[in-house]
Order: sequence, then C-alpha cells, then structure tokens
Amino acid sequence: MNRTTGFAILLALGAALLTPAADVEALITFTNGTTETRPLPMAEDGPVLRLRWPRADVPAGVRHVEIRAPFATATAGEAGYFVMPNGYLGTFRLQEGEQALGASCMPIFGMKTPRGTFVAIVTGLPHEYTLVARARKGAYLLFPRFAFNGRAPNGDLAIDFHRLSGDDADYSGMARAYRAHQLGRGACIPLRERMKTSPELAYAAGAVEVRIRQGWKPAPSPVLEQTPETEPPMKVAVTFDRVGRILDEFKRQGIDRAQVCLVGWNRKGHDGRYPQILPVEEALGGEARLRALIGKAQAMGYQIVCHNNHSDAYRVSEAWDEEYVIRNPDGSLSTNAVWSGGRMYNLCPRRAAERFAPKDLRAIADLGFRGVHYIDVLTIVKPRACFDPRHPLTPDESVAWIDRIMGEAKAVFGGVASEGPWDFCCGNLDYALYVSFGGLSKPPPPLVDRIVPIWQLVYHGIIMSNPFADTTNYTIKDDTARLKLVEFGGRPMFYFHSKFLEDNKQWMGAEDLTCETDEALAAGVAKVAEGSREFARLARLQTEFMDRHEALAPGVFRTTYSAGSALVVNYGAVPFPLGVQSVPPRGYLLVR
Repeated sequence: MNRTTGFAILLALGAALLTPAADVEALITFTNGTTETRPLPMAEDGPVLRLRWPRADVPAGVRHVEIRAPFATATAGEAGYFVMPNGYLGTFRLQEGEQALGASCMPIFGMKTPRGTFVAIVTGLPHEYTLVARARKGAYLLFPRFAFNGRAPNGDLAIDFHRLSGDDADYSGMARAYRAHQLGRGACIPLRERMKTSPELAYAAGAVEVRIRQGWKPAPSPVLEQTPETEPPMKVAVTFDRVGRILDEFKRQGIDRAQVCLVGWNRKGHDGRYPQILPVEEALGGEARLRALIGKAQAMGYQIVCHNNHSDAYRVSEAWDEEYVIRNPDGSLSTNAVWSGGRMYNLCPRRAAERFAPKDLRAIADLGFRGVHYIDVLTIVKPRACFDPRHPLTPDESVAWIDRIMGEAKAVFGGVASEGPWDFCCGNLDYALYVSFGGLSKPPPPLVDRIVPIWQLVYHGIIMSNPFADTTNYTIKDDTARLKLVEFGGRPMFYFHSKFLEDNKQWMGAEDLTCETDEALAAGVAKVAEGSREFARLARLQTEFMDRHEALAPGVFRTTYSAGSALVVNYGAVPFPLGVQSVPPRGYLLVR
C-alpha cells in the first residue's frame, strides 16, 4: 500500500464514530529510504482501544515509524480541534500546515471532531517520539512518529486510545482521563495528602517563591573551555548579607510568608563549575555568612532553599572527568549550550546519582537549608539516552535515575522543585518553575489557535507550578501576565536579577527586580508584597484539582476547581456580565 492509498483509507475510516476496534496504520521508513505500510490491530477494552506492537515484531533497520489512527483525522472547516501536551490547541481552519512537537512533557494527545473525541496515552516508548499535527489539502492528521534510527526499539510500542463522550468530550475531559490514569496507577499523590507528612511542602503551598541570583560569570561565556586561569571573573550582585537586608524589607512591608531560593551561591556562582557545588562562594560572604543568613531567614519565619544542578558539567570544574559525561552513538561527548562555565556537557543521570547527588544533597542540607529544594534542568529536557558502554541508558532508564535523585532530595529537604513540566517525575516533583518556556511574548505557531492549560488540568492539586516563564515577576508586567497566572492556577514566582545574559535573550522578560541600591531593593520588595497579598486570597486553590477550563466569550475564560470555586478571567476592555456580578475589564473574579 502506498502513502496516498493509505491516507485515503484513514480518511474513510475516520468518517466512522469511535466505536469498534480497528486497525491503525504504521507507516515505516527504513534507514535505506524505503517505506512500508502495515496495519496494526487494536484490542477493545471498554471505552479504550489498546495498541501493542511488541519490539520483537518491529523489522530491522527502521529509521522511524508513524502511527496513524483512523479517527485521528479531520477536514478543514469542520468543528473541533487537536490538542498537544504543551497546551497547543488548533482548530481545523487551514488547508496547509504542520506543527511538530519533538518533546512531549506528558505522553498524551487528543482530538475532538464531529465524529467523536479521544485522548491517547502513550504507555510504551513514551519518551521516544515526535508528535505531529499536519494539514495537507484540507485533510488533518494527528500522529506520533517514533524514532529508532536503525537500532532495535528499547521496548514495546504501546498506545491506549480513550474514547470520551458527554461532558468528558473536550480537552478538560482529556486531561481528567489522564489524571485518573496517573492517580489510578499510583504514579502521583495529591498535594493535599503529601502536605500531611511534609510541613515544608505545606508552607510552600501558601507562599510565593522568591529567587535571588547572587553571582554569575558572563553568559554565554566568551571562553568555551575554561580553566582556573582563563575563566572570566564572577559578578557579585547580591551578597549573603544583602539577602538578609531583603528579608528585613520583607518584614517591614508585611510579607510574612515566602520561600526564598538562593541562585549562584555555589562555587563561582550560577553555572560556574558544575558538577562541583562546594565550597560556598567566598566572594558572596563564604560559608559562615551563608549559615548566618539561613538561621536569620528561618528565625523570621521564612523558608529558605537553594538552586542546585545534577545535569551539567564544565571542564573548569575541579571535579571534571569525561567518564561521567553522556556519550553519543558515535562515542563523542554529549554537549549542550554555552553558559557561565563555558561549553556545557551533559552529565549522565546514572553517574550523577552515583557520584554526586547523595553526598552533595546532604552537604547542602548540612548548611541548614530546608524546604522545596530546587534542582535545575531535570524536568525541562527530554530524557536522554547514554551510549557509554560503562553506563549505557535508554531514555526510560535515565528517567529512573533522575527520579531517584529527586526522591533523594525530597527525603533530605522535605520537597523538591525543578525547572519544567516533564511528568516522568510526577511522583516526586512538587513545583515546576515554569510549565511553558514561552507563550506570552510571541504568537502561537500558524497551525495553533491558542494555548490551553492542559498540563494544569492534569496536575493542578498534585504539582504546584508557575505557568509561563513570562509570568515571572508578574507584578511589574502588563495585565496579561497577571491574568495568565490566575487563569492557569499559578503559584507566583519572583526573581531578583532574572536578567543576566550577555546576549540579552532574557527568557523571563525584559523587566526585572534588582537591589543594587536601597531604593531599588525597597521597590522590588514592594512588587513581591503586592503578589504575596494577591496570592493569599487564592492560595487555598493550590490543593484543589483544576476540573474544567472553558471559553465563555471571546477573551473570557472560566477555570473551575474540584471544590466548586471558579475563576473567571476577562482579557477584554469592557466588563463581562456574570449573573448578578460582572468581571472587570482586564481583571478577574473569584466565584465561590
């Protein structure tokens, strides 16, 4: 069967409702450039259609395979939409276009058409595919493309297609189905339950997050492979004593509850010499002043933690060793961006867990830190494979080691946070620094209409989050940042010195909180205090599930929580009537 014939069959099958089990089409592309189409049967299990393709049945030499379900199709102009796990929602309005998502923070995707609604959960090889939405001559397809690159699969390919109906036949229902799947298999525990055994987590759930970047070398670095002799000098922005002055101002301005996270407190500052963490940076005041600061913060009633890293490595580190770096399939060292420490090398999760995490986490805790401890990077990147024969890892095996590190941190500090929303650590992750890296500063891609809180519909009430990098320091930005934070159920995050990049690519926004002078410090704290007061009115919602999100009118959205409360957000320029009340323009209303 050729591509054209297979595609026509898919469209014909898609005209039927999602009722009896049917074959899906596997379009196989081999490394030699040839293609083959195979039908793969699905088994019917109540409302679920289950696809299983055992690894032993996958032919040799496959570059990639596309799994095309007969009901994951639509025609331009008809009602409905597709949904991706990063919140991309696209209606069927274009004749041509393609949107690929190479990294899926949740292994789900879904579609609503006049013929039915489904959500797919990828249960086998969940970290090894690209999700594609494609329109060709008005015909839409939504499918995952699994990459094998000529190697045998790391496991069975498996997808469960859940058919949804009634009140569940929308993107909120898709999210609830996946949440039920995760809770049902014990992958995660509701926040309310975890708070009973973690006073640190209970504190954080009612407190704003305040990050303070204390020191850093130029980033990106002008010196790619640094040595102690060639590394650029570190900028000292906020000493430990100066942080203490910020806390004094917190009290003066009435902030009674906050979790403070110190960034760049470690050797040579933020991204200075990873995987080396200690000793505490002397230019900021050294260990004695840090211990004094931690004691002061805790005596004042604040929770204080620090920024840590178990993913990155730089040659300038006193702990440098090529042995612990991920190897690519060709044996070369795996690298990433260029940051303060120079060229970044990717640390193998197994080696990070074996050689660094246990001793580093306990040494950091010995300084006095306690709370929702922050480990950078871990949950914002796709799990990497390692091809070093001394510590080979599949993506799934990488996940196990990463989760082990996070579990260790949780046990030591009382909670753990990381940078992004990847849900392979949903059993340990307590706070995601941002669910979406962008979203407010630029329009969605052409095939996408808008971003919906699909992740929050799954995990709000389980994992706390700041929804967008752009909502950082929201009180110094326009109303859109505030409204998005509220609409998406965010726990606010503020950042002193969020801006630090030499190339001015400031992903958290051009606006910033600083503290170089007493006037700037007081002004910055005033903006934190504003957010703290606002969050105090909404913090109780953090322990509730987000059950439904819907558009009430153009620019007006309602987010409903499991205990019955709802937040209605109005992006419009005129009031929106809501019963006997109205939602103010560029504002929101909490409906109890």
